[in-house]
Amino acid sequence: MLLLTYWIMTLCCCIYAAAKGGATGRVGAAIVLFKTVAIALVTYVERDWQMTSYSLLQVDAACLVAFLWLSLRSDEYWPLWSTACQFLAVAIHVTTLVQPELTPKVYQGLHSLWAIPMQLFMVRGIALDRRFLRWRKGMITT
Repeated sequence: MLLLTYWIMTLCCCIYAAAKGGATGRVGAAIVLFKTVAIALVTYVERDWQMTSYSLLQVDAACLVAFLWLSLRSDEYWPLWSTACQFLAVAIHVTTLVQPELTPKVYQGLHSLWAIPMQLFMVRGIALDRRFLRWRKGMITT
């Protein structure tokens, strides 16, 4: 049930970002969808959380680079927040390299932890940007 809720939330966030977030929102939604599907496929194949998952690390590192690129190309702030969440997801993998005795449940939980705030930052940031643009448009016309 929790997984179904996560997938529904991801789809809703990405649809909103693609519809209301402009070009930045569409790219951000594509990154989030890619990350979600790729991680689902990798975790379906590799169910072992006993050691560092290099496949997940590659997916997360690629998404970090994509969000960093988006942050540098965008005038909006939410890509920076999503980049920070993605950086923390990569940092979890690096932690397992440095400290391999990390408990598998902790590794799995911490890796999954940053996906939800990343999506909520995207939605909230797009909503705030839209509100600001409406306010600025009202200030210019009066």
